[in-house]
Amino acid sequence: MRVWSVVSQKGGSGKTTLLLHLAVAAMAKGLTVSVFDLDPQRSAEQWSELREARINTDEPAVVHGTPAGLDGMLEAARETGSDLVLIDTPPSVDKSLIYAAAAADLVIVPTRSSVLDQFALRETLDYLKRIRALPKTVVVRNAPGRDAKASADIEAIGKEFGAGMLALTIEDQVDLAKALKEGKGVTESAPGRKAAKAIEALYQHLAAFDRRLAKAARRVTA
Repeated sequence: MRVWSVVSQKGGSGKTTLLLHLAVAAMAKGLTVSVFDLDPQRSAEQWSELREARINTDEPAVVHGTPAGLDGMLEAARETGSDLVLIDTPPSVDKSLIYAAAAADLVIVPTRSSVLDQFALRETLDYLKRIRALPKTVVVRNAPGRDAKASADIEAIGKEFGAGMLALTIEDQVDLAKALKEGKGVTESAPGRKAAKAIEALYQHLAAFDRRLAKAARRVTA
């Protein structure tokens, strides 16, 4: 079982949106997926209720919990055969971020392009550095790629901290939002469109990054 945690200290970075679309994309690859919602707003949990009502499915399994209960939730997911656990966290630096980053095989930090997002990205990466989670961290630019200067600035921040960086950008935000309103992932509601292709590519890149981390860990422990 692999664990991916999505973290950012800034609201509006697209954490929950990306996490839910990635969960559906992973299911399409045949994985059994669990989502742990540690955010008090319970957005992921509410989406799962909408999904069950709209399309009559309880997959992916979405469970709301607290940082203190995370170990037990992970053990339950392992016992029930989850292949991938995605952990959503609140937009703050608190126990949720610490516990989620510690439990993760891969830490995903989404960011948008504004200067305020860049400030928040720097602070999030600094915190991950202090808890020694940077080697398993990858930054995802969750915004259209038309602003070359913003893209370069975000890449520079990632390089400054030594975090992994995906040049991939996520576009067609309307398609992403529309899919969630239907209780779906964009790969289900708009297959073949730009946003769906971006999510599929993002999942493939993250999975490849995770495989490299797993391979490196096996070498260290061998």
